[in-house]
Amino acid sequence: MKRIGLLGGTSWPSTALYYSAINRMVAERLGGHHSADMILRSIDYHAIKSNYNGGWDRIPELLEREIRFMLTLPCDCLILCNNTLHKAFDLLRDRLALPIPFFHAVELTARYAQEQELTRLLLLGTRFTMEDGFFRDGLTGKGLEVNIPDAREREDIQAIQLRLAAGENHAEFSVYFDHLLAKYAHLDAAVLACTELPLAIPARGGTLRIVDPAWLQAKAAVDFALAERPFFPAPASKVCCD
Repeated sequence: MKRIGLLGGTSWPSTALYYSAINRMVAERLGGHHSADMILRSIDYHAIKSNYNGGWDRIPELLEREIRFMLTLPCDCLILCNNTLHKAFDLLRDRLALPIPFFHAVELTARYAQEQELTRLLLLGTRFTMEDGFFRDGLTGKGLEVNIPDAREREDIQAIQLRLAAGENHAEFSVYFDHLLAKYAHLDAAVLACTELPLAIPARGGTLRIVDPAWLQAKAAVDFALAERPFFPAPASKVCCD
């Protein structure tokens, strides 16, 4: 089994979902008492998070420091447990020239949507992710239609996300998202482009199909770690996935 590297703590409640999902997948595939060979680096998120509003020029440097530390541990592949930070990773990608596979949330989502013929998508995430365009552009560049909630809904989602990231979770959050997804039921799927949202939105059973980038990252990493199919490392500018 190859060793999976998780760069998390961004936020800690959602990082736990990655750890759980990966171990469940390994246990289901191997049986017995198997669990994943994994290194979890849980950072102090404050230094990065506090720069999201007005300090984006500092974030790539902070992220690069953490990624380069991960490469010393060592691990055989890498997951960044945060959707927003993929914007900073894309700015670093060429300079990093990672020697190991990196499972990119946006690229995996675009590929999965194409394979499943999900062409009309609702993008849910932090207000930054919904409005900035880094995630949306990665999907529209593959010919997918991306819709975002209206301004009031974006404010509501942001407020819930902040509470989820702080470790809160209440039934009212799920009720809110049930109503929101019902409003957009004419679309093909909702993309949970924020790692906290799966805490309040179940993957199945709602009025709209759910695409969870974190689950796609976890699955790609487990496929690689267990070598269940041939794997050929792509250049640093490409994503490696299942």
